[in-house]
Amino acid sequence: ALRACFNFLSLNLVMVVVSVPVVTLPIALDAGMVALDSWIEGNEERVVREFFRAMRAGPRLRTTAAIGAPLVAGALGADEVHYFARGGSPMAWICLGLGVAGLVAAIMGGSVVLALWARRPTMSLPELWSLAIGLGLRRLLLAGPLLLAEVGGAALVGLADPALVLVGLPLGALLLVRSTARLGLRRAVVSPRRLASDRRPLLPALPSASAGGEEGG
Repeated sequence: ALRACFNFLSLNLVMVVVSVPVVTLPIALDAGMVALDSWIEGNEERVVREFFRAMRAGPRLRTTAAIGAPLVAGALGADEVHYFARGGSPMAWICLGLGVAGLVAAIMGGSVVLALWARRPTMSLPELWSLAIGLGLRRLLLAGPLLLAEVGGAALVGLADPALVLVGLPLGALLLVRSTARLGLRRAVVSPRRLASDRRPLLPALPSASAGGEEGG
């Protein structure tokens, strides 16, 4: 338990430090997600080493573009929600509703992008975003409110007490987002080419129809 707490705090700290320039936030989130995957699924205890390994090995410009796009969309949605939060005229309420919808869609799509990109960092960006949008729309009613509560709750808690950022709040939020984003991914219908992974398989390999027929015979 003590080692797990040390790993958690260490990984959170390096992720926060790397995120300080802001433009490196997508790279930090990706490396944090990869380190979490290795820790949880591969029992890799050297999480900080895995974090920096993922940073060095990953395509930095493409990672920034892949994860940065939903981050920018989410920031714009949050700004619109904040601007129209007081309501007033009917048009203001309409804009507020559109802002909330855009914010939820950005958080939903961004979470799926994080989960997919941590597994297959060489996907083409159009393919990544297309797959993320499709999966996000299919699971919007289930995972959307959860993700909004997780991300929004973490942001509010961090604003109320910034010291919590250094003791695990960002990594805790990323861990919750990781768990929520993976809901339903095992039931996703993807092509065999998309199952090929550059880091780890996102979905378990399924037996082919011909193999099933041979076994039945």
